[in-house]
Amino acid sequence: MIRKEDASTAHQEDRISRNEPTVPASRLVRQIDRYLRLLNITREAILCVDDACRIVAFNQGAEKLLGYSRQEILGTPLLDLLCSRFRCEAKNRLAALTRIAREEHLTFQTDRIIARHKNGERIPCEVSLSQSPMLGHSLFTLVVRDSSKRLEREQRLAYRVEHDDLTDLPNRVLLNDRLHAGLARAGRDGKRLAVVYLDLDNFKPINDRFGHQAGDCLLQAVARRLIDTVRQSDTVSRLGGDEFIVCIEQINTPQDALAAAAKLCDAFKQPFQILGTEIDTRASIGIAVYPDHGRDAPTLLRKADEAMYAAKAAAAGPQLYQPPTDAGDSCD
Repeated sequence: MIRKEDASTAHQEDRISRNEPTVPASRLVRQIDRYLRLLNITREAILCVDDACRIVAFNQGAEKLLGYSRQEILGTPLLDLLCSRFRCEAKNRLAALTRIAREEHLTFQTDRIIARHKNGERIPCEVSLSQSPMLGHSLFTLVVRDSSKRLEREQRLAYRVEHDDLTDLPNRVLLNDRLHAGLARAGRDGKRLAVVYLDLDNFKPINDRFGHQAGDCLLQAVARRLIDTVRQSDTVSRLGGDEFIVCIEQINTPQDALAAAAKLCDAFKQPFQILGTEIDTRASIGIAVYPDHGRDAPTLLRKADEAMYAAKAAAAGPQLYQPPTDAGDSCD
């Protein structure tokens, strides 16, 4: 029952009661107001919900983060602040946090959710939740932190771990992942996969003559040209220096691999325009094919490398891996 002397809080209680059949006691409202004044001291986004998961406190930090004013958000379900696309997942996460806080009385358990700004923008957030008993009522305090910048930093770091700094191509780490996945697909679909090893023939003289900046620009231009030559489903990667690997998937015969490598070789026929200078370069190309030459990534890479050195020694076009000839089988 709301006593007459509590009329000063009736307006706020009526507003809350329109959204929730259970009207909070006036003393609780005053207690929440005092609590809110404390919450506004911090810049953190903090809000409180009752057992029915309706918002009963919303500080200035929460207003700034989520775009709602306190007046328009009090009494509304907490779920209204969740991104609809991830609402079910976030609801389960919050329910788990609430259960831990209620049953184990642990302070500020943390999880991640996707919140929704008033303008519809999705906000990745970390939410810390604790139980806040007040006058016999179970309230829950949530501290909400925008984790967008932290996630962006993590994504940039993860990207850099898997990509070459100079060319932005996949590096050896990502290449190995792509190779393992490609080999699994090839085995499942009854297809072949080719590992094409490219090494620029005259990169050191170019570096010595035109300088390291020109050499770096040439490597970047080679990377772009290789990407433009292969299919979107294939992978172009840089191992380091002037060595590149192209993974050609979904082919039927070793001759398909040779045809793809020939296109890569043709990509070098047109000179590169580097810092106002026309530079000619060629590549020695070796090929190893799954399952003909190996069934795992390390074996295919090693044999493609051997085929590349054979191509370089012969000054020939793309070369398929050839097993060493056993000297004991030769005729004298």
